[in-house]
Amino acid sequence: MSVGDNLSKIRNRNNLSQKEVADYLNVDRKTYASWETGTADVKSSYIPKLAEFLKVEINDLFREKSHRIVINQQNTDNKDASINGIVLLLTDKEAVNELVKVLKGRFDNSK
Repeated sequence: MSVGDNLSKIRNRNNLSQKEVADYLNVDRKTYASWETGTADVKSSYIPKLAEFLKVEINDLFREKSHRIVINQQNTDNKDASINGIVLLLTDKEAVNELVKVLKGRFDNSK
């Protein structure tokens, strides 16, 4: 996932328009839009302001892939090496959709 993809995703998650972000940074909306599309790079001086306004850590802007599904496998009876409990933590709607795709593909292929 590119910086532009991350900006777009985080901005949308915060229900902000491109214009709102651009106005906060005191840049033209087209300039900001070019960052999201990847046709221009974000100048480093704007990165801390972006993170602050979008309420994320700076490294969240550069994350290649977010970990939206957390799996905790447990063997509660300790009798063998099998797993008898799994806890899934789905942190957003995209994680739910991703899990549905995985499960659907698994069951579709089992026929």
